Amino acid sequence: MKNIETACKKIFRHARGAQCEVMADMRNGALTRFADNVISQNVASDSVNYMVRLLDNGRSAKINFNQADDASLKRAVQAGLEILKKQKKDPDLLPLAKPRPLPQGKNLYFKETAGLTPLYRAERAAELAKACRKAGQVACGTFENGVSRMVIANNLGLFASHSETYAAHSVTVRDRDGFGWAEYPAHDVNEIPFARLNETARSKAAASRSPKEIKPGKYTVVLEPQAAADLLTYLGVYGFGGQLYNEGRSFICGKLGKKLLSPLLTIEDNALDGAAPGQTFDYEGQPRTKVTLIENGVIKTPVHDRKSAKAAKTASTGHALPQPSWLGPIPLNLAVKPGQGPLKDLIKGTERGILVTQFHYTNLLKEQDVEMTGMTRNGTVRRENGKITFPVKNLRFTQNMVEAFGNVEAISGDAVPVSAWGSMSCPAFRLKNFNFSSSTKF
Repeated sequence: MKNIETACKKIFRHARGAQCEVMADMRNGALTRFADNVISQNVASDSVNYMVRLLDNGRSAKINFNQADDASLKRAVQAGLEILKKQKKDPDLLPLAKPRPLPQGKNLYFKETAGLTPLYRAERAAELAKACRKAGQVACGTFENGVSRMVIANNLGLFASHSETYAAHSVTVRDRDGFGWAEYPAHDVNEIPFARLNETARSKAAASRSPKEIKPGKYTVVLEPQAAADLLTYLGVYGFGGQLYNEGRSFICGKLGKKLLSPLLTIEDNALDGAAPGQTFDYEGQPRTKVTLIENGVIKTPVHDRKSAKAAKTASTGHALPQPSWLGPIPLNLAVKPGQGPLKDLIKGTERGILVTQFHYTNLLKEQDVEMTGMTRNGTVRRENGKITFPVKNLRFTQNMVEAFGNVEAISGDAVPVSAWGSMSCPAFRLKNFNFSSSTKF
């Protein structure tokens, strides 16, 4: 960290009279990849990337570099100053943020996770590969771990830093023409249930053999946490970003305080002490705050950075992305309030429906009402009266997400961490009238 502080001071000196902001992103990580029941790759990387933003007299310029020796720092900042002279003035450009007290967050750094060895990762891969070989299955996937550090500083006296560790076990199993998948990300490697994940992927693959094609149409669906999170991420980003809201491009425009979604649905963004914690400051070094986005289906508020807050005549909630940002502020630490009972109870309560393990190739079609498309993957089955009747060939969906999450019938009580934009904690959902527009024929 001292090296970063020293680099920032040198950058500030080279910036001369311009306002100067430094974002330093440090990552030290390793990954073990396996396929066909053998390890195919083991890699590690250690990097520091700098982004420097310069402001002067209504103009701004940004430069990126990854060398921090004296000559490289001087050369990079001088290039930025030359670019700055040629920029057009922006009447809406805000000065850099002044330092503000930052809240205390959860400890997300775990020494054991940071220090995992290639042997440890290889042993976890071998556990799955051995079981798959014995059963005539094929395993592939990744196990990664590392440390990330973020520093935001400027020459107005702001200096904010955050460190956290990460680990993630992601596995896919093939059983002839059946596929199964499971994944679990964590800050503390001891929280990852390796045996359960392996068994889940293997059992899903076995249950997905010889899939059948079904007709497109509207079905009751049980979305496992990752599948639900893929959809809710888009709902959060394109519905609750302050800039999109100010521009009238969000589905919540004119709907604050109104019940627009299911009364079972409550979502908060809380990087401080929520179920999906993260760094306690945004990418301008401003304190993040806890924001309830949806409460029992009622739309509460968007999130803001300094720019969108000024336009909306309100206060920033501390959700800035690196500036300048075409998207504006977005929620990055979503936590969905769990419901009642385990996933198996959601499935048992489904008279006729489709269980979806995972989506992929999800894309936004219409921003205003968050209409999306994508495909099922790695474990899609037809269920009747709580039992598997047959596996289903992958389906494409085309669905308005505002409508979909207005049709929530039940939410499981076991929220888990999932991969998303930022961090997210999500339970499983049962939705009615979910639109599958076509079969993908495989």
